[in-house]
Amino acid sequence: MRRSKRTLHVEAMNTLLNNEIISVIKNHDWELLEEVARLAAKDAPLDMAATDPAMFITLRNAITRFHVKGWSQMTPERVHLIAKGLAEPPLLPMG
Repeated sequence: MRRSKRTLHVEAMNTLLNNEIISVIKNHDWELLEEVARLAAKDAPLDMAATDPAMFITLRNAITRFHVKGWSQMTPERVHLIAKGLAEPPLLPMG
């Protein structure tokens, strides 16, 4: 079941805020992981600083923690390629 863009965005924010990236990877939720990577790459929206300063600071801190932990190399493009690669059968027969 595909999620709406809004639902996916909210789940990605919650994943970052609750530091649950490992759980998303273990569950192979590639759609959510791609959105987490996209959100981290774009950073917290600046208009949030005016509308909800506390959430802006909290999200910025979560994104900083994401980068400090070394997740910066996990770009949306790389997540997409990994998900696509896992969904396709191997080129050579195994066994």
